[in-house]
Amino acid sequence: MVEPPRSTPAHLAVLDGLRGIAIFIVLWYHVWEWNWLSASFALFGHQISFQVIPETGFTGVDLFFFISGFVLFYPYARTIFEGVPLQTLAHYAYRRFIKIVPSYYLQLLILTPWIVAAFSGAMLLKVYVTHLLFIHNWFHDIFGTVNGVLWTLAVEVQFYVVFPALCWCFRRWPFATFAGMVAIANAYRLWKAPCCLGDYVVQSQMPAFLDLFASGMLAAWLFMWLRTNVSGLQRWQHAWTALAIAGFALYGWLLYGLFKLRVVDNWQYLWNDSHLTLLGLTFVLITVSSCLAAFWWRATLANPLFVFLGVISYNLYLWHQLIATFFAKHWFPLPRTENFDTDRLWQWTYLVVTVAVSIGVSSLITYAFERPLLKKGFKAIVDLFPRREPVAAATPATNGRRTPT
Repeated sequence: MVEPPRSTPAHLAVLDGLRGIAIFIVLWYHVWEWNWLSASFALFGHQISFQVIPETGFTGVDLFFFISGFVLFYPYARTIFEGVPLQTLAHYAYRRFIKIVPSYYLQLLILTPWIVAAFSGAMLLKVYVTHLLFIHNWFHDIFGTVNGVLWTLAVEVQFYVVFPALCWCFRRWPFATFAGMVAIANAYRLWKAPCCLGDYVVQSQMPAFLDLFASGMLAAWLFMWLRTNVSGLQRWQHAWTALAIAGFALYGWLLYGLFKLRVVDNWQYLWNDSHLTLLGLTFVLITVSSCLAAFWWRATLANPLFVFLGVISYNLYLWHQLIATFFAKHWFPLPRTENFDTDRLWQWTYLVVTVAVSIGVSSLITYAFERPLLKKGFKAIVDLFPRREPVAAATPATNGRRTPT
C-alpha cells in the first residue's frame, strides 16, 4: 500500500540554515579582506587551517543566487505536485518588492549625505537613477561606487523581472528550461572570456549566473517530485543524510580547488567560467538531500545561530561591507599598525567590533523595519502614525458640559 504524501510546508527551515551559511562566509570574507586574520591554528601538534573559507567566501553570493531560484520557484512546484493555488503575478511582484526594495531604498536614503558629497551634477543624477532602477551594474563608472555589494542586488532584481517567463517554461518543460538557462550562462561566460576576463562589470551581469538560479529552480522541482512520487522516503532518511554530507564534501573540494588557483591572475573569473554549473549542481545535491535527511541533520543546518543569521541576512548583506570599510579606513576601534597582518590584538578587536556592529545594525533594521513590512505591508508604516479619534459632538441637553451626578 502506497502511503499518501504529506503536504509540504510553505517554509523550509533548511533554507534558513543555508542562508545563514551563505551570509556567514560572505561576512568572513569581507572582514578578512581588511584584517587578514589567519584561520590557521595548532591542535595537538597538528596545524589546522580553515583559510580556504575566508579567501573563497565570495562564493556565498553564488549560494544566495541558488537559494533565490529555489525560493521563487518553490510555490509553483507546490502547485504542480500538490495542487496548491497558483500564485498570481501580482502577488509575486508584491512579495519581491516588499522584501527587497524598502530596505534597499532605506540604505540609499541614509547614505544620501555621503553620496551628495561624493558626486555632483549629471554624475549624481546618474548614480541615483541607476541605483533606484537596479541597473547600476551595467556601468563601469557607477559599479561599486555607493556600496560594493549592491551589484548582486541588481542581478537579483533583473532575474526577478525575467523569472515569470522562465517560470512559465519551467512548469511545462523543467529539464529543457534548466538546460536552456545553463546553456545561456555558459555561452555568455565563454563569449566574454577572450575579451573581458578581467572586466568585473562584464563578468557580473545577470546572464552569467543563470545556471545558479536554474539550479535553485531545479532543486525545488526535484524536492517536490520526490515528495509526491516516491513512497517511503522516511525509510531512506539516513541515505539522504549521507548524500547531503557528501554534497558538502564536494563543495569543500571545489572551494579548495578555487583556493589553490588564487595565485593566478583573474583567478575568480577563470574558475567561474568552468565551475559555476558544477557548483550549482552541488547546491542541488546539498539542498534536496538535506530537506529529505534525518531530523538531526536538518536541525544541525537549521540551528538557532544559522537561522538567526538567515533571518537578518538581507540587511546584514547590505550593511556589513560598508561598516567594515568605514572602520578600517578610520582606524577604528584601534589604530592599525604598519604591520597589521601580525598585530593580533588589532585583528581580533577589528573582527569583534565590526561583526558586532554589523549584526546590531542589521537586526535593528530587520526587526523594526523589514519584518513589520513583510507581515503587514505598507500598513505597518501607516500604523506608526495613529489617527486621532473624532471628538463626540455635544448633545443639546448638556450643551457640551458634563451633567452633575
